[in-house]
Amino acid sequence: MADPTVALTFLAPEIIVALTGALVLVIDLIWIRSTDAPNTPRPWLAYLSIAGLGLAAGAVIGLAGVQTTLFEGIVILDPLSTFFKLLFLAIGMIVLLISVDPLPGFSKWSAEFFALIVWCTLGNMLLASAAELFTIFLCLQLTSLPLIVLIGYAKRDPLSSEASLKYLLLVLVSTAVLLYGMTLVYGALGTSTISEIGKVLAEQRLTPVLALGLVLLLTGFGFKITAVPFQYWVPDVYEGAPSPVTAFLSVGSKFAGFALALRIIVTGLDIPLNWHLIFGVMAALSMTLGNLGALRQTNIKRMLAYSGIAQAGYLLVGLAALSEMGIASLLFYTAAYGFANLLAFTAVIVFANATGSYEISDYAGLARRAPLASFALTVALLSLGGLPLLAGFMAKFYVFLFAAQAGLIWLVAVGVVNSVIALYYYLRVIWQLYVPEGSLDPISVAPRAGLAMSVCAVGVFAIGVFPEPVLRASQMAASALFGG
Repeated sequence: MADPTVALTFLAPEIIVALTGALVLVIDLIWIRSTDAPNTPRPWLAYLSIAGLGLAAGAVIGLAGVQTTLFEGIVILDPLSTFFKLLFLAIGMIVLLISVDPLPGFSKWSAEFFALIVWCTLGNMLLASAAELFTIFLCLQLTSLPLIVLIGYAKRDPLSSEASLKYLLLVLVSTAVLLYGMTLVYGALGTSTISEIGKVLAEQRLTPVLALGLVLLLTGFGFKITAVPFQYWVPDVYEGAPSPVTAFLSVGSKFAGFALALRIIVTGLDIPLNWHLIFGVMAALSMTLGNLGALRQTNIKRMLAYSGIAQAGYLLVGLAALSEMGIASLLFYTAAYGFANLLAFTAVIVFANATGSYEISDYAGLARRAPLASFALTVALLSLGGLPLLAGFMAKFYVFLFAAQAGLIWLVAVGVVNSVIALYYYLRVIWQLYVPEGSLDPISVAPRAGLAMSVCAVGVFAIGVFPEPVLRASQMAASALFGG
């Protein structure tokens, strides 16, 4: 256990991120007071935010290999938290990069937007290290409250306001459920630290009050990871939110939920329940209902929303295995899915800026107008569909492999069938890009969007062709949960 002075050193990445968000607002205020054109675009604030997150990523790498607890076990530093923190920082940097160009279209308040992205990233990072129930609750609020504002940032768009209200109601309900569950667990066990919960549960019978608390706890996490049956809010919120926010929500928020779920389920829930069946059923329902819902969509954002529900199901396949390699495959999947989904949303933003539409029918012939962006979207969709040589194929291969080794053959069969179903609606978008005739007016791609697409595309191909480095990092992170 580290003393408070050393603890601040271990929390250097979080401190850097917090100060970055504050610095962006302070510099913006100074700029407004010292210039005659306060409403001019300020993309350099995004670059400042990216630099801060990059500096924090360097600090995380510098702490790699550290495994300790802080503040009486409230905070854990281990390879699992390191893995997720680097993932959240990478997501934050890419989202900041793709936010600069569309931002003037829905708001002039750029500094506040960038600061909220930074602070939401901070909340996700803290969640990755949180190891005490009520600390987790506070960290969840730090991630949720900025998202409510970000989702409603397009104030002139009624869909954005509606999406923000729906997400607010979701947060209120899920927070109440989660907090009630935490209270029941604490009341039944007398401790709120995850490691202590695991020790007490191993020696105590499951009482009705404790069982209700655990169910409510898992329900709260179900909302966060967008798994069936807690997914109903996803399509409307994804469609109404500004596209950069949708991209951030689709990966950052979901992965934060899985970071929490892994810590609590593997470390804390040492009770004799058939977790393989429970999470297997959730995975099968999420994959099936998500893919079937995506088949009927004509709006690309709603299609990606239902695709995200299905992808949560594939992630749950790794959790259902409940083995070290099963968890490692889940972590590998987060990296592969993160790059592919951000690549898809970056291309969608490019097309929306040019056409003003998110309808798939309006993508007719866009490959002739924006060949690179169309290629990027094609790569992203094929990776999400699980085609070879791309990150999504290796992610699904490992998830299905270790689920089969855990005896979940039926779940692997469901996953393979759903992967085939998903290819249909992904290929439908690709067909629309390349086959129908459309306008020949070229679409220019902003350098920032081009850079984001390049980084994500390299990630998709690198993980697909050379998966070993990410798999090794995933194994190290997973071993921390199992005492390795």
